[in-house]
Amino acid sequence: MTAKNLTILGLTGLLLLAYTFVSSNPDLVSDSIVKYLQITVLVCGSVVIVNFLSFLVVDVWFARSQGKQPSALLKLVISLLLYAVCSVLILGILGENIAAFFTTSALITAVIGFALQSTLGNFFSGVALRIDQPFQIGDRVIIRDVEGVIESITWRSIAIRQCTGEMTYIPNGLLSDDLLTVIPTKTSTVQPVMRSVEFLVPAASPPQQVIDAAYGAVLNQPHPNINLDKPIQVRMWEYDLADPGLFITYKLFYFPKNYNLAPLHTDRELLRRVWYGLSREELSPRYIIPSHKQHLKLLSSIEFFRHFSLGAQKILIESAKPLLFDAGETLSSKNLPQDAMFIVVKGCLEVEQQVVITLGKTTVKPFTHRPKAQPPTPLDQQVIERLAYQLAHYIGPTAFSVAHEAAQQTSSLYWLYQLLAAEIHDLEQRQEFLKYSPQFPVEQLQAGDFFGEMTLFLGKPLPKVTITAAMETEILVITQESLTEALRDDHTLLDLLSQIVAKHQSNYLAGTMQMSSLEVLPADAMKLRFR
Repeated sequence: MTAKNLTILGLTGLLLLAYTFVSSNPDLVSDSIVKYLQITVLVCGSVVIVNFLSFLVVDVWFARSQGKQPSALLKLVISLLLYAVCSVLILGILGENIAAFFTTSALITAVIGFALQSTLGNFFSGVALRIDQPFQIGDRVIIRDVEGVIESITWRSIAIRQCTGEMTYIPNGLLSDDLLTVIPTKTSTVQPVMRSVEFLVPAASPPQQVIDAAYGAVLNQPHPNINLDKPIQVRMWEYDLADPGLFITYKLFYFPKNYNLAPLHTDRELLRRVWYGLSREELSPRYIIPSHKQHLKLLSSIEFFRHFSLGAQKILIESAKPLLFDAGETLSSKNLPQDAMFIVVKGCLEVEQQVVITLGKTTVKPFTHRPKAQPPTPLDQQVIERLAYQLAHYIGPTAFSVAHEAAQQTSSLYWLYQLLAAEIHDLEQRQEFLKYSPQFPVEQLQAGDFFGEMTLFLGKPLPKVTITAAMETEILVITQESLTEALRDDHTLLDLLSQIVAKHQSNYLAGTMQMSSLEVLPADAMKLRFR
């Protein structure tokens, strides 16, 4: 019981005591004062009774039976009804003509109701909605063409904020008469809500291949808003058998963790990933790839194919398959062909290097010692500023000049963190700062760089490393079949290629993540593989 209710209860008790005293001693005060005191006691008593009954009906019975928190509007309506009953009882106690009162009240009510028909309709619809409570503030609703999050609920309307930021007010009367879809987002006890995105695929594409490609694209670096505890499903949805030249509609179903982020962000990111996955499997209309001249120029710059004739290079290029990867996707044996070499055409790949700690000394084992075809991409200025703000927490305003000077020495975010951490003398603070650092340094592969050469030439599996596309990246796949065909007309080329590969192995791969320094290439390994 609140302090306000206790005050009213105490005041009512005092007034009742005073009324009992003066009514027992009518000679002390006039009859009019006794009557006014009686009215005051009845009114205060009504307030106490209404508050008590409202608490029992709304806060106790309704909350327990419905399992929902009652709204302020529901409490107001119940209180008004109870006050109306108390008013009738007070009039009866005072000896007033109740029939005349109801006749006058009915006439006034009819006039007011006719004049405020729409307003009262919204009011009573709001009362009904608050009693039933099909939605709460924070839930996502869809009514007609409006979809958004409920921000407020009043006696007349609800306010819905759409994903564009616009606020839409919908009258309660419309909510009662129209179809309303509610997506609960605040209550943890409700079942998760499934969402779907549609995409089109040419009708000639095998359905199972489409489903596998889309499913694999989504699970390759899954979006953080996807609930992986729930199933992700891809289904063929619509197919017009009358016209096989049309596209088939597929739907991808998933459960978002935060439904409010799904329409504007998660859906779009999933469609991007599906597009790249289908493109790699050649299940969607092809984008315009660079001309063979561009690929020939790139191929001839690589030491393995520099001595190939133009005809042999064309065989490799015509059989090569371009693959596109979205920013953030990982490249592995799951989405890369076997027995192939991969040349970066555009974009940038980041390969996690191996950190080795021996006797307290930290060394890094690179992916390859081969000089890179392009200079490393410098760090973004926003990233440097963010690090400077973090460092300023420990060393003060000088962190900004220190961070920019250190960024000129390295293009690696990992090593930038290491350089800046050396400026922090307190060991605990240094470790706290390094919590935000990437776990491993990365090695960049840009246009003209390659990987998987030992897979192509010797059949060795790809090393177990983490390769991630830092941006949209296209790679060109050189397969064993195309290389065998290119070498078929010139057997002397195979001997030269074997020597180049052996030299490449000893100069650039020995002691890297791809092979140990003690591993030796068999002299006739390539000849046996391509003859």
